[in-house]
Amino acid sequence: MPLRGLDAAYVLAAFGNLVRHRVTRITSHLFGRPFLAGRISGSAYPSRLGRTFLVVLALLFVVSRTLAAPGTPPPEAWVPIRWTGGPLEVAWRTQAKTLTADANIRDALARWYEPSTLALLDDSSANCLLVTWSAPADAAIQTEQQRLVQRYAEAAHKRGLVVLGIVYAAGDASAIAADASRAALDGLVLEGQFAQEFSAALRKAAGSMLVVEIAKEAAPSRWNSAPVVAVEGVAPSAHNLSEMGIRGAPSSEPWIESNIWLAHSLTVTAPPRPLWISSQLEHASAVDYARAVADAAAAGGRWIVSLDDPLRAKLRAGNPSALATWRRLSSYLKFAESRSQGRALARYGNVGIVLDPAAANQDVADEYLKLAARRQVPYRVITRSEMNAAALANFRAVVATAVDPPSATERKLLQEFAENGGLVIAGPAWGGAPQAERFSEVQTGKGRVAVYRDPDPETVARDLKELLSDDELGVVPFNVPSVITFARGGGPEEPLVVELVNYFDHPVEAITLRVAGKFRSARMETPESPTLDLPLREAEGRTEVTIPKLSLWSAVSIQ
Repeated sequence: MPLRGLDAAYVLAAFGNLVRHRVTRITSHLFGRPFLAGRISGSAYPSRLGRTFLVVLALLFVVSRTLAAPGTPPPEAWVPIRWTGGPLEVAWRTQAKTLTADANIRDALARWYEPSTLALLDDSSANCLLVTWSAPADAAIQTEQQRLVQRYAEAAHKRGLVVLGIVYAAGDASAIAADASRAALDGLVLEGQFAQEFSAALRKAAGSMLVVEIAKEAAPSRWNSAPVVAVEGVAPSAHNLSEMGIRGAPSSEPWIESNIWLAHSLTVTAPPRPLWISSQLEHASAVDYARAVADAAAAGGRWIVSLDDPLRAKLRAGNPSALATWRRLSSYLKFAESRSQGRALARYGNVGIVLDPAAANQDVADEYLKLAARRQVPYRVITRSEMNAAALANFRAVVATAVDPPSATERKLLQEFAENGGLVIAGPAWGGAPQAERFSEVQTGKGRVAVYRDPDPETVARDLKELLSDDELGVVPFNVPSVITFARGGGPEEPLVVELVNYFDHPVEAITLRVAGKFRSARMETPESPTLDLPLREAEGRTEVTIPKLSLWSAVSIQ
């Protein structure tokens, strides 16, 4: 069919959104500079643009995308990295008193949007740049920042990278969104404290442009409908109690700061949404950066890669040690992304923890999830509204302290679960709580109900290891004082995958995984070494897997 015979309305339907909202980006791909920028109305119809112009523009866009740049990845494939810089970043951080006086560092940040820094990403899985976009500053600084970012975004897009602009403080939502659209940014990121009214206004002004808000607390993000979930986490680490000024027994386990529970709790929707964990490291080593990647990825999240200022200055200067740190971090990102298909496996856990989205104190719910993970209790999350006989059928125990007080229907459901052989952990509203002991255990049919006088999350998490046998827990690790585990899969015709993350800087040796059931093989994958077949030992209907050494992160697949 001749070009002039093509129906312009069809072309507009296929490419209209690109024409209306991304004219600057399209023409930048075509010509490397703003071409016809601002000359085409966002509401133009075929009659005004002309059929031939629309067809040629659309075809040129397709050709340019094929020849000049890889396809832009969808949000579920975005691997975020904090890539801040430019004069606005320097001004903002100077005002906030979070920027060193070191001239080399200040110069590196101010000149970060020179095209040469994109070369660092050539062999990295990081493909989503979070760049400095909006903050209170002099008009001249903001204008220069937008000019730099627009040119940098053009170069990044040609490499198939996504560019999101960071908004540090509230302002004119319409202007922020319009400027971002003109610069052909792919979205915006809210980082800081924002009133709900501003967040809503920015989303409205942004239209189809994605707006990601980094939440301060986990609970609201657990239940909202955001296409990408981002939340503040902790810097992963482990400390002996003595280092924290706490007196403990010689055998006391270290205190572990981990985001595995957080990632687990925020990927409960079906299908899971992309999850970003935000934490910034200070005076970080190569091991610290690798651990941050592993900590977020083990339970299905992604760390927003955040390089500290000294490392960035050294990277820009080509420092060999800094480049080695970057290469190790990149190898961990690649390992995480190579295992992304494993995120489709269902969470493993014979213990169900009931959460109530309407509960007033969500911090208590977070503590249950955090401490159960720290105590190596494999669990899955159930929302109170979705609790029914089918949902409980595959559990051996249910922590129902959030069902307080239980309705008649909920009490009947939990009672039947216990009578069929399950363990119910209930609060005092259940009735029959002891006066002095931590809990009273009541035999109910084939199972039990443990009623707590004061269901403290630390106590309940510890008692679960006493109340349930190894077979009932399903997966039990031994000799893992500085390790957090996370399990998924284990269903019919699928492997049981156990992720292990070590939070100490020295390796852990002679780890044992005791798994309920009989298995024929076990393989360990790590970012540092080739795949290793692990020895198995069967005994009394269970399988024990021996891991000779864990450096930092490994995934053990048992079949």
